[in-house]
Amino acid sequence: MNYRRPGAQGAERLGMEVRGEAFSPCEKNIFQMMTGFFTAKLLAVAVELDLFTWLSEKPGSFAEIKAHLGLAERPCSTFLDALLSLTLLEKKGNLYRNSQLAETFLVQGRLDFQGPHIRFFDTLYLACSNLKAALFENRPVNQDYTYFFEAADREVTCYSTLMHDTSIFPAMVLPQYWDFAESRRVLDVGGGYGRLCLTLVSQYPELEAILFDLPEVCKKAQEFLCNYPSLAERIDIHPGDFFGEGFPEGADTIVMMRVTHDWPPERVVALFHKAFAALPRGGRLLIHEAFKDQGPHPGDAALISLLLLLISPGGECRTFVEIRALLKEAGFSRVELIPTIYFYSLVVAEKC
Repeated sequence: MNYRRPGAQGAERLGMEVRGEAFSPCEKNIFQMMTGFFTAKLLAVAVELDLFTWLSEKPGSFAEIKAHLGLAERPCSTFLDALLSLTLLEKKGNLYRNSQLAETFLVQGRLDFQGPHIRFFDTLYLACSNLKAALFENRPVNQDYTYFFEAADREVTCYSTLMHDTSIFPAMVLPQYWDFAESRRVLDVGGGYGRLCLTLVSQYPELEAILFDLPEVCKKAQEFLCNYPSLAERIDIHPGDFFGEGFPEGADTIVMMRVTHDWPPERVVALFHKAFAALPRGGRLLIHEAFKDQGPHPGDAALISLLLLLISPGGECRTFVEIRALLKEAGFSRVELIPTIYFYSLVVAEKC
């Protein structure tokens, strides 16, 4: 790379410390942005090869890893050096082992395994090359996820499977921040294959749940939930289209987890109106998803909005103020924000 360091005066103008030829923090930050494509793909390939799960059993030498992966010497050496540079691997003597970071988040079977999320973002790797078109044409450049479009065959299992695989974390987090003990029946709108419903009925023995999603998704939900027959008895699967029909009645609590940020404001308000109509007085609507921070710095949820720009005709992450305005437009009066974890928050709206 033909890289030219700024002179001392230029460095001072940027607030950078001049230290010989070493990268300053500002320069390193820019370099990491420039090479972000490389690191994202490197991580995805390493997870696809399941290297971290293999190394979790015992450290391996270069020769052992090379033989296990079936790589030639030069690419294997480059691959491992890059993982060392990202602090995903450590090397002691001639043995490679997982760093604590990789051991926690990149080993299959671990509670915090991030493999499904990594695979999901990797599906958008090529779409990112068309980001400029998405910005100027205001349209999604990837239509693989027919969930967002009026596809003739309504093939939605690709997107719904990705959502199911990445739903473990938010489904486990939600009941840690909201007590469902006072709920009798919960309606999960866009409930996918039933991960949240299963989590809730497993923690609340008296609770019943209704899973409401497209017929194609509900078929997959039945296959998933049949593995838990004693819990599935308290989960009613209701196939339908939450835009094309009213919500099932009988629930005192309605949950929308990672739903509203998929859609433009007018469609979100339509969903809120249906939730308001279906709830009894005193019933609550719970919205659990990524929210942008209020103020000049929107936080990492802004990157999720970028993802939605690539795949959805009108989706975006919103601030609490924006979502509260839509809820009040639909008739909800009491609205509160409960930050949960990372950029996820829980918004609770009550029908008074």
